[in-house]
Amino acid sequence: MSRSRSPSYDSNASSFERLSIKKKPVRSDRDDFGTDHLDISDADAAFILGKGGRTKEKIGRVSGARLDLSERHGNNVLEINGTGSQRRRTMKYVKCVMAQRVGPVHVDADDADDDLTLVEVPTECVGFVTGKQGNFLRTMEDEWGVIMFFAEFKGQQERRQGSTEKLAMFGPLRGRRGAELKVLSAIEQKIPGYISRGLKDHQSDEDWGTDTKWLKDDELSYALGKKGMTRKKLARASGCIVEYVGNVVHMSGNPRQRKVQPLAGEPCSLARSTEYARLLPLHLQG
Repeated sequence: MSRSRSPSYDSNASSFERLSIKKKPVRSDRDDFGTDHLDISDADAAFILGKGGRTKEKIGRVSGARLDLSERHGNNVLEINGTGSQRRRTMKYVKCVMAQRVGPVHVDADDADDDLTLVEVPTECVGFVTGKQGNFLRTMEDEWGVIMFFAEFKGQQERRQGSTEKLAMFGPLRGRRGAELKVLSAIEQKIPGYISRGLKDHQSDEDWGTDTKWLKDDELSYALGKKGMTRKKLARASGCIVEYVGNVVHMSGNPRQRKVQPLAGEPCSLARSTEYARLLPLHLQG
């Protein structure tokens, strides 16, 4: 799992490759397909089901398991079908969702399954990041196929000072990275310079990593496009996650998706699309 950067971190390295906590590999014999059952209260059953069954479907989509909620002998029983790892993740997500109903959610480093990203959100940005009635978080969950909630994290020392709250994101790496960058962009919008201050151009050497590049104001305006349409086109054409945090463009994906084209100094040189790599720099120069 990774934690988001703060201005106090070393900006010469990618924030997504610095801090991680990984659980020891799970034995393969635990990954056999099977079924687990969990007895839950009426209140928890309603919370897990969610409006129109959306919460239950979301948990299944993120974990990869199949969830069925039924009543047996007067008790609510949640049936979880999947491999050992899928069932473990599902049980973890379900317990986190149930915990939200009664109080703070506690996340322990010992429960890490290489499926968690933590972002430290300044207290003054929590409401902005959450959105009205949680709409921003729910939108990110639907877009990126993750589960998100604010949590208290145990098992790791604080790495920075200041008043922040931890936003937990569970799900596959690509989905977590996309949601994480959206949150960082929102924080930067609320407190300009909070995330981007001290960042430098960076090219990752990881098989799946994040490159960053500073853009001038005119480059940013055109590279973003009307209502973000140019950014979306770049992302579709390259297969790369493209997000702007202030004037810093973040590109996450494999090396081919992040590949720098031989058009130095222009934002689109960081996209794989030949068409956009040609046209955008020409437009900026003209």
